[in-house]
Formats: sequence, structure tokens, C-alpha cells
Amino acid sequence: MSLVAVLAEMPDLLERTISEHAPDHLGQCRECRDSSGVSAPWPCVMREMADEASDIRRGGLPGTYGGRHRPLRSVRA
Repeated sequence: MSLVAVLAEMPDLLERTISEHAPDHLGQCRECRDSSGVSAPWPCVMREMADEASDIRRGGLPGTYGGRHRPLRSVRA
């Protein structure tokens, strides 16, 4: 089971994750910082997982949410 699927089953943690992983005034994640204090660009990977978990809670299928960090797939005509 993926972390996204687990997060989708925990609405309180999901809501907290969404509220904590929000952009600051510079467009960086308020929560994600490395050891030197540098912030991750927003939306961070954790926020994208939370957004996908929200999509699953609304009836979406796991793995179908497309976010900024998701690799692009070629489309065949």
C-alpha cells in the first residue's frame, strides 16, 4: 500500500498535511526545509501526495492524479 493510499484513509492527518505544506510569501513550502534551512519549491512532494490523497477521498483512482513532480508520459495518437 502506498503512502498516498494510507494518507487518504486518515482525514485528520491529511488535512493537517495540506495546511502545513502551504506556500510561504516566496512561493516555497513552509514545512519542507533541508538541514541548512533551505525550503523546497512549492508544491513540495509531500503536498502533491496529500493532494492525490484528497483526490482519492473524492472518488479518484490511485495513481491517476497528475502533479508537477509526476513524470510526463508520451501520448500516442
